[in-house]
Amino acid sequence: MPAIAALVINDGQGSPVAHTFSPVTTDGSMAKYADRSPTIPSGFRTISLEVLPPSGNRTVHKWQAGFSDPVVATVNSVDQVVRYSSAQVTLNIHPDSTLQERKDLLAYVANYLANATVKTSVENIEPFY
Repeated sequence: MPAIAALVINDGQGSPVAHTFSPVTTDGSMAKYADRSPTIPSGFRTISLEVLPPSGNRTVHKWQAGFSDPVVATVNSVDQVVRYSSAQVTLNIHPDSTLQERKDLLAYVANYLANATVKTSVENIEPFY
């Protein structure tokens, strides 16, 4: 089990800027991180990671990451969040899956999100036709 530690993740700028997401809290199944560089706490970028075992009607392990990216602007001389974007990534992993199957699933998801056509769809907010 990995220990909670700061995550350094690049943004999407032409010359990428590294952002440090520092640990905020963990309870053994949910970890929360924040990039505290914005000027106000409500503007902190956040990442959450939750890992849950099969339970009740859920027969798979649930791995879920959440991302929130608020935009801070000065309005009437006061910094405030004017909008935000967010994402959720959920992996449902069968308890009998092999390490290679889990590696493949992760690679498919990461490579899909890195695919040029998928990036264009997100950047231009356009569906496939």
